[in-house]
Amino acid sequence: YNPENEVKSVTDLSQLVTQFQATTASGKYPVLKRATERMNSVEELQKNPELAKPEFEEVDWKVTTYRGAIPLSQESIDDSAIDLTSLVANNANEQKINTTNFAIATVLKAFTAKTVSGESVDDIKHILNVDLDPAYNKVIVASQSFYQYLDTLKDKNGQYLLHEAIAEGSPRTLLGVPVTVVEDELFGAAGEAHAFVGDLARAVLYANRKDIQVRWVDNDIYGQYLQAVTRFDVKAADKKAGYFVTYGGATPSK
Repeated sequence: YNPENEVKSVTDLSQLVTQFQATTASGKYPVLKRATERMNSVEELQKNPELAKPEFEEVDWKVTTYRGAIPLSQESIDDSAIDLTSLVANNANEQKINTTNFAIATVLKAFTAKTVSGESVDDIKHILNVDLDPAYNKVIVASQSFYQYLDTLKDKNGQYLLHEAIAEGSPRTLLGVPVTVVEDELFGAAGEAHAFVGDLARAVLYANRKDIQVRWVDNDIYGQYLQAVTRFDVKAADKKAGYFVTYGGATPSK
């Protein structure tokens, strides 16, 4: 008996958003708004004028508990050619990533909607260059179908605009913007092309009360249970930090 991991690439979106360690079950997190005021010119030895006070937006959060158990017979543990308990623990961690990704995607889908169309990259350029403040650190989180659209975009010379990673660990980029790929179902249904375009770290707040905790306990039917629990909350932090974009084929964007 030699179980194997299914070949599947899982992107952990919680590593791309603003994450903090929560010490209580709920609370408020202050998000500093971007400064728009300017300093004043002052003559020598003159009293300092008062600067504009920083503005904060309070984000309310309240953690939710996610937990469950995986039963495993002692026979399968004894007869496995590999460390089956470690393999199952890894599976529990993948389920945790699926849970946090779903929660983050739900928040991203609520951002202001936009549509891009056609074979031109102009609509995406407008979002990056005009719709989003230039101070944002922009990224693109694309579903597989949206990534397929990005992967076919060409410049006027027929050169593909999407650049694959040139070194291990480096991101794909479009117009200099990092591109992360997730499964279609995370942003909608299979075959639907959606993406979040914006500053993911500014857009989403992840309150991490307890990272995944796993524990093996004996079971009375000659086996073991892997108990797993994680506690967190996900909220939109800066609602101007991005857009939820849909590729609409030949439909012009609004």
